[in-house]
Amino acid sequence: MWGIELAKPVKIGALRHRITIQSLLLAPDGQGGNTEVWTDLCEIWADVQPVSSNERLYARQLQYTRSHKVIIRNLEDLDVGVTHTHRFLFDQRTFHIKGIRRLDEKRFWLILDAEENVAT
Repeated sequence: MWGIELAKPVKIGALRHRITIQSLLLAPDGQGGNTEVWTDLCEIWADVQPVSSNERLYARQLQYTRSHKVIIRNLEDLDVGVTHTHRFLFDQRTFHIKGIRRLDEKRFWLILDAEENVAT
């Protein structure tokens, strides 16, 4: 009703997927420019749930996008503040964080809205 997602209590056993949070760093390339380098911040347990998939034609190429909802513990205690500039790796796939929400507006759980771009 009204597109509201009701928050259910998260059980620790639901966090059965291992993901690696990564941060983007710009490293000098030796020629006056920079190279993008993704570095691992931490490896944590998560609940990864597929939400939707989409395909579109862009520049005469078919592109697939998959959306996921990921529940993790809040990482501020580890001095790792997850933002939309981070990404994570799961099951040899790369996911970009599009949004971050708190479950029940409590500080213990975070919901990451993530997107996986699938090359064709």
